[in-house]
Amino acid sequence: MNTPSVVPMSPPAASEPHSSRTERARPKAVEHSAFVPLLLGGLALLVVLGYQTYVLVVERDALNATHTGQQQTVDNAGKLRNSLDALAADTQRLADIGNPNAGLLVTELRKRGISINPQAATGAAGVAGAAGAEGAKANAGAASATR
Repeated sequence: MNTPSVVPMSPPAASEPHSSRTERARPKAVEHSAFVPLLLGGLALLVVLGYQTYVLVVERDALNATHTGQQQTVDNAGKLRNSLDALAADTQRLADIGNPNAGLLVTELRKRGISINPQAATGAAGVAGAAGAEGAKANAGAASATR
């Protein structure tokens, strides 16, 4: 008949120190260093920071391009405002010397809450505006003399 084969356990070899069977059966724990996880974490952080830096540089360049594109419009608006201020100042000066149309215009502007600074005409616009105002004064004098 079949007899189960049983292999008897041999006693520990003479070269091995006396140890229990449980120590031989259990594998020794392998100690891992923290270098690999820290290296992976550091590399991941470096990649994220590099990506963020790249995105911020691209956005900064886009903002600089937008700012440069708008600068001409802002400069033109400033020139227009200066010429309108010079025109309003010249109109105020005409009203001050007695031009009825200029007086009516200044009165209507005041009703709408627009104040005029007569000293606003400066620079090239002021010089051109002053020359135009002198011609307008002469025309206003001629017009009032004919009435």
